[in-house]
Amino acid sequence: MQTIKQPYEFLARWDQSGALAGVHVQHRYVIREDDGTAIGETLGQAEPLTLETAAGFPLGDLLTQVQADALTAKAAADADRDAALARIADLEAQVAALRLVEPQA
Repeated sequence: MQTIKQPYEFLARWDQSGALAGVHVQHRYVIREDDGTAIGETLGQAEPLTLETAAGFPLGDLLTQVQADALTAKAAADADRDAALARIADLEAQVAALRLVEPQA
C-alpha cells in the first residue's frame, strides 16, 4: 500500500485595492494498493505557498520561475511580519504591566 501526493488546487486572492493578498496550494493524497487500485483519497489543507508547500506542485505549468519566487517571498515576508507584530504585542503588554507597578518611595 502506498500514498501518493498529487497537486489539487492553486488558490490566489487579491485584496480590496487589487494587491495580491495571498496564495495557497492544496494537495490530494491517494491511497493505492500495490496493484495500483485506489482505495481512498483525502484532500490536504490549503497551505500558504512556500518552497516547502510548493514541492511537487507543478507551478511551472502556471507561473514563470520569477513569479513563483515572488509568491514564495511574499508568503515568507507575511510570516515575518506576523511574527514581528506578535512580538510588538508582547512587548506592549510588558510595558503596560510595568506601568502598573508603583514606584518604591
